[in-house]
Amino acid sequence: MSVRALTESDIPQVADLYWNYMRRREGSAPAALRELMRELLWSNPFIDGSPPSLVYAVDGRVVGFMSASLRRMSLNGEPIRVLFGGNLVVHPEFRSGLAVPRLLETFLKSDFDLSITDSANDISKKILVRMGHTLIPALNIHWSRPLQPTRYAVYTMSPRSSKSMTWAGMRLATRPFCAVADSMATRLSFSPFCQPKPRLQGADLDIPTLVWCREEFRKGYSVWPDYDERRLEWILSFMQRIPSRGMLRKIVLRDEKQKVVGWYIYYVKPGSVGEVVQVGGAPKLTKDILDHLFYDAWRQGVIALHGTVDSRRMPDFSDKGCVFTCRGGWTVVAVRKPGLLELLERGDWFFSRLDGEWALDPGE
Repeated sequence: MSVRALTESDIPQVADLYWNYMRRREGSAPAALRELMRELLWSNPFIDGSPPSLVYAVDGRVVGFMSASLRRMSLNGEPIRVLFGGNLVVHPEFRSGLAVPRLLETFLKSDFDLSITDSANDISKKILVRMGHTLIPALNIHWSRPLQPTRYAVYTMSPRSSKSMTWAGMRLATRPFCAVADSMATRLSFSPFCQPKPRLQGADLDIPTLVWCREEFRKGYSVWPDYDERRLEWILSFMQRIPSRGMLRKIVLRDEKQKVVGWYIYYVKPGSVGEVVQVGGAPKLTKDILDHLFYDAWRQGVIALHGTVDSRRMPDFSDKGCVFTCRGGWTVVAVRKPGLLELLERGDWFFSRLDGEWALDPGE
């Protein structure tokens, strides 16, 4: 029994473990998932040497793994090595043994200035905190914004994992009422769910423009992700191949003088919740950027939006009808760079879902 670095030949077994015990499916992982995991864990453009993911092997058989990915980031212009912890999956027969603690202990001995997990569940959060990680409140603020309130209410009451005929029948039976109620709620001028035409102008966002936006609008932050066009294009390409979340939509925003003032990226899933990846731009125009995002998602048939928020922009999100919670994928960190923890705790970090492990979850 031993923990070792992932090798390319381990990918089929790792994919099967993920498919069977993370996604709770039966049989071997589909070929498409195996290729996604091979690209993610073995050949992505951030790897600068040996891939950082780990496996736990017993007599040559992989019975557990912990995925990890590198990111390029800067601390006031100085490069720092950031390691994101991902999925930790162990075969049920070995969960009561040494697999989990040894995988985590080996991971924490890796070479990094900052280790971060941005999608920890309640169980893994407790384990990581016991092992020395710190929960960062400023990075755990999630928001939701209903766009079609009655359909969203039905959605929130329906168990996501339930496929029962009762819930399916309820959703079908309430559809006509929801359509009428939501039509009124989104068109009456005095309604908080009214979606007036936005002031800013939107267009498709290309990679060079996104790189420029991220460099321009990260000013004033001490810590930021540092991507070139090739790496950013790879992240977005990978995200577009995760079908369970919907279609990835990328919009750049300009004012009446055609000056770029912001952008947003989110998943479009008509009739369901759209997951927002990133919202950015001129701070004084945050409300206008949100107006355009909400209007665009409503026009696409999205019933609500979910995302994480930069604590500096919380007042504007609140003014635009967003509801906040700290219940979601937890963000916990381990820091070796002096002074870095204090910056993270006060939210002095240009960070979004685009920049973490959340973006690279292979999905179903």
